[in-house]
Amino acid sequence: MARYKNTTVLKIIGAKIKSQRIKENLEIEDVSEMTGFTYNTITNIESGAETYFSYFIEVCFALGIHPKELMDIKLTVKPRFELSPSRMEKSRLTSRIKAYIQNGYFKTPRKTNEVVKKLKEDYKIDVESKNVSAIIGRFAKNNVLRITKIGKRNLYTNK
Repeated sequence: MARYKNTTVLKIIGAKIKSQRIKENLEIEDVSEMTGFTYNTITNIESGAETYFSYFIEVCFALGIHPKELMDIKLTVKPRFELSPSRMEKSRLTSRIKAYIQNGYFKTPRKTNEVVKKLKEDYKIDVESKNVSAIIGRFAKNNVLRITKIGKRNLYTNK
């Protein structure tokens, strides 16, 4: 798969860098010396080629300008792809379970099916036990919840 790059934005930023360099009466060689980057690296950045963010920052410093000033461009701010309904629901589910953890629901050991029932009561949603289990498992893996095994069942409690 080819790497993604937003060529339109890169070209705009590159042109702004070049304009700032010219405004500062600097040659490409000057910026090259101040950054330690090659002549070709600087020309590539100015022409809108893909670059490392660290390179961009160093070029801005060499030009005596804060990077945010060069990033101040008119853009249509929207994600490249829309969030799918299933991913959106999983995110919502994660935040709801996180709220349960923060509000002490897991002070008492809980099974996955108890959490599923609570979600249905509180939010009127039908959610699959496997999805709830996966989310709770991530909280346990990140040491937010503790897992206790009772036979084949897991009980989850606050740490």
